[in-house]
Amino acid sequence: MDASQLHHFGEAKNQNQITIYRMNFSISDSFMALAGVAILFASCGKTDTELPTVCTELGSETSVLADEIEAIAGTTVTITDVFCDNEELSEVRWDIHNAADHAHEEGESDEGFVLHSGTEWEVLETTSLTGTSNASSIALDIPLTARGVWDVVVSLVDEAGNAGPDVVTQLHIENEHLPEFTLSEVDGVDPGTWAGEPEWSTGDSITLSGMVKDADGVVEAFISLVREEDETAIWELSLEPNDVMELQFIVDAVIPADAQTGEYHLEMTATDAAGNAMETGFHVEVE
Repeated sequence: MDASQLHHFGEAKNQNQITIYRMNFSISDSFMALAGVAILFASCGKTDTELPTVCTELGSETSVLADEIEAIAGTTVTITDVFCDNEELSEVRWDIHNAADHAHEEGESDEGFVLHSGTEWEVLETTSLTGTSNASSIALDIPLTARGVWDVVVSLVDEAGNAGPDVVTQLHIENEHLPEFTLSEVDGVDPGTWAGEPEWSTGDSITLSGMVKDADGVVEAFISLVREEDETAIWELSLEPNDVMELQFIVDAVIPADAQTGEYHLEMTATDAAGNAMETGFHVEVE
């Protein structure tokens, strides 16, 4: 290779180096642009994932955060709470229903054995919320037919659609308007110690010990065992209270030997001298 050829080879080599350098610069620039677009899309796609909460200060006796809320039948109870979210609230749902025969996964304590009445009373109300902190109330007109324990369930949703866990407390309703049944023992056992619904067998005789009372006097009182499938009473007894204000009783509930197995309800009904009637009881499994 002479000097002229060597000179041209050097120019070609220098040109190739320049071309390679420019190509590397071009790829690096494109990569940076794509990375910037990816960051931009990631930023735009970011969503609110924080759940709304009940942020009422502890200590309120009429908050869903209270251990329990006490009420008297025939009065109005107002429950007030403050709700919070990091960005924007949407709505709160209040669900008040009888606590008998079920349990909630979130927040509910074991209520034990409770004789309820007025089981058809319930309230379901949804209220819109705005901002990151919003106080909301619900006024409950407690009917004269209600006695026992009701669940108060609060469900929250924020503007992004995040649903907070249900918050549950109990509404304890006292009632001096209706006759009242109490059971001290069922077949020698305090029903307050039951872990679940009792199981009885066909042919059994179950001893019930308790009391029925009313300030106006009790004129009628019945105890019956009712098959839930068709509402047929397979056993019934009148306590014959004769207008007394308080009647203690010890009776035997007899389950026929040929009774159909399945779900039953021990039903207790009473009417006072003023004409106020009530019904209460509990579920039984007959095997």
